[in-house]
Amino acid sequence: MGEGVYSMYYEYVVEEWIGMEPASIYSSEDLDKAALEHLRRLEGRIDEEMGVIVAVLDAKIVGDGVIPPVSGDPSIYYPVRYRVLAFKPVQLEIVRGVVTRADDFGLVVNLGPLDGKVHRNQIMDEGVELLPDRSGFVGLASKREIRVGDVVRARVVQVSRPSRTAQIIGIGLTMRQPYLGKEEWVAPEAKKG
Repeated sequence: MGEGVYSMYYEYVVEEWIGMEPASIYSSEDLDKAALEHLRRLEGRIDEEMGVIVAVLDAKIVGDGVIPPVSGDPSIYYPVRYRVLAFKPVQLEIVRGVVTRADDFGLVVNLGPLDGKVHRNQIMDEGVELLPDRSGFVGLASKREIRVGDVVRARVVQVSRPSRTAQIIGIGLTMRQPYLGKEEWVAPEAKKG
């Protein structure tokens, strides 16, 4: 990310018991590799504490496996320590993303693993109008345009956390502050300031 733009990526170390199918254990010469492949199923999932799990970086079995006395469960359970890279949006952080959609509501900005939304009233410090081809917005006074494909800087103003019923994270963004907006607008502002 660019200078002055903060990262919402975090690395976590997790230690827990995981159940692995005997076939995956016996077909691998390296149990750590088998555990890593098993844990890759977590990638893309949302964890209430960590955010979106982007990648499982590594895994290490840290103890002996056990077969639970529960009938019908063929899995062998191992204590595993693994590292994950997660994306967790934090309120008031500055983010950089790409505009992927424009509609009557405003803009959708891709931030990597998730999209954020910029309401049309939060795009510029002036009134805006949706372009006729629905590819972006134009400022009514300045005539500056922001379109799909533009790289922007925005501030996170709202984060809705996932719940048991809704496994999504909603991110509200604003670009109505100094040094925010379309990147080509930010550089001249920085030189003036």
